[in-house]
Amino acid sequence: MHINHVLVLTTDLKAMEEFWTKLIGLHIGNRPPFPFNGLWMYNEEKPLIHIAEQPHSVFSNGSIAHVALEGADYSALLKRLNDSTHTFTEKVVPISNERQVFIIGPDGLTVEMLFPLNGQQKLIKETAEIKTQLTYQTNENLQFLGGKIL
Repeated sequence: MHINHVLVLTTDLKAMEEFWTKLIGLHIGNRPPFPFNGLWMYNEEKPLIHIAEQPHSVFSNGSIAHVALEGADYSALLKRLNDSTHTFTEKVVPISNERQVFIIGPDGLTVEMLFPLNGQQKLIKETAEIKTQLTYQTNENLQFLGGKIL
């Protein structure tokens, strides 16, 4: 597994953009059309920091909403999740068609596992216990991203 990205919540998108670009040295890159304001900050061609603009009142875990890992074995993870008491949500990233599995861990920790969406995983999806819808909806409550994102 590899760390894919970190989601940072902010009340001031412009200030956070300037922090990551002018101070840290990242640049703004392409971002899927999620139904909430945000930016993706890149190092060269790799997105590292995803930023979501939200009211301060929703920062239940502070400004770091979740850590995303590139997953190794989707079917094994789904079996472990279905055998566990941990809550999880699955989504598909618009455009890139990556499968996202958001897992709520101890102390409210949110971990996102990313998997490329291919024919094998589509078959697994059809036979596995899916606890939530897979597509993003406009104005949906995005609590699974970490915090109480509105």
